[in-house]
Amino acid sequence: MDGHDAPESDREMRQLSAQELRQVLQLHQRYLARQHDGRRAVLAYYDLSSADLSGQDLSNADLTGARLHRTILTGARLQNANLFNADLRVANLNNADLAGADLRGSCLRGAQLNRARLPKADLRKGVVVRLKGKDDEGQRTEDTRTDLSSVEARDADLSGARLSDASFVRANLTDAILRDTDLCGADLRNADITGAVLERANLAGANLNGATLRGAVLTEANLAGAELQDVDISGAIVDPKLLQEAKHLQLKGGELRPVSLDELKEALHLHALWLDSKGAEGRRAVLSECDLSGCDLRAANLSLASLARAVLRGADLSRATLAMCDLSLADLRDAHLDRADLRGAKLMRAHLGGASLVRANLAPLDNVGDHKFDFPANLEGAKLGGANLENARLHHAKLAGADLSRSNLDHADLSDADLHGANLSDALAEGASFERAALGDARGMPATGEKLPVA
Repeated sequence: MDGHDAPESDREMRQLSAQELRQVLQLHQRYLARQHDGRRAVLAYYDLSSADLSGQDLSNADLTGARLHRTILTGARLQNANLFNADLRVANLNNADLAGADLRGSCLRGAQLNRARLPKADLRKGVVVRLKGKDDEGQRTEDTRTDLSSVEARDADLSGARLSDASFVRANLTDAILRDTDLCGADLRNADITGAVLERANLAGANLNGATLRGAVLTEANLAGAELQDVDISGAIVDPKLLQEAKHLQLKGGELRPVSLDELKEALHLHALWLDSKGAEGRRAVLSECDLSGCDLRAANLSLASLARAVLRGADLSRATLAMCDLSLADLRDAHLDRADLRGAKLMRAHLGGASLVRANLAPLDNVGDHKFDFPANLEGAKLGGANLENARLHHAKLAGADLSRSNLDHADLSDADLHGANLSDALAEGASFERAALGDARGMPATGEKLPVA
């Protein structure tokens, strides 16, 4: 559908009583079940403002131009639904499934799309044909861009979605999946895209001025002609060559300091003195935003060190002591951390794709200080896709929102771990313990097919 005869604003919107709406929904369920008396829900240009449609299955429904202002659609299924030019302002679409939906020209300003699924959804401009005058003489064509300004779409799946020219001004896209997404010419000014995955995304000509891309993954993204003024890329994974293709480049963070072997040895020596003397001698190792790619740090003692936003890709940290170490937003892709002591370590939004953490200790650091505090390892939002965590100790670990897809969790101890919103798709978990683990909103199941407890 490329246009419409008349917009909803030019006509009185149709309404349904509660009983009529229930009947439409019941007939639609029969239609989806392929029952002979079923009927597809056709609610084009109906006013469904503030209606409670949470959990409803409206897959393939026709909601063209519908007014869904403040409508509650939490957990609703809207796969392949037609929402062309629909009014979804301030609608609640948390956990909704909009895979393949047609949302061209729709208005989602201020809507909630947290953990919503929109893979391959169409959110391009909508070409609307409007009639002129009361006598319907003549017509005009309007290009309506999809408005997602100020939306909350934390941890939303927008992979492969078509979002060219869409407006995301001040949107919250924290930890969203935007892999292979077309954002050509999109307006992302002042958007929070922290921790989002933008692999192979098309951002050509997009306006990202003032956006936050801390810890985002931009491998193989197209940034040709993109506006990148006052953009924070601290801890982001991005090829510097791709940034050169951008327009008006002015970035915060992302500048790595090279460290020579002699400098590293001296830093480790002073850090050892600092630890042994409880701070009276030596100096704490502060290697934040340093390039330590491929470094040999086997058995090194970096307890309490600061390695935030450091690049340790391919580094060997086998048997290293990293207790209470700050590795937040660090790039540890393909690093070797077998048998490493990571008790109480900070790994928030760290990049650990393909890393080896066989028998790594990510348990809490117990009885710290005079007050005997326990410090659990914090991996909230960490990206562990394809990592090897076989026999790792992760009890009480904070893994909320972490990506553990395709990881090896065989015989790992995840008892009492917080896995709220974590992605466990295609993870191996033979012999793993999830006893008392919190798994609310977690996605995917272990390859063993065992049902996980939900706490």
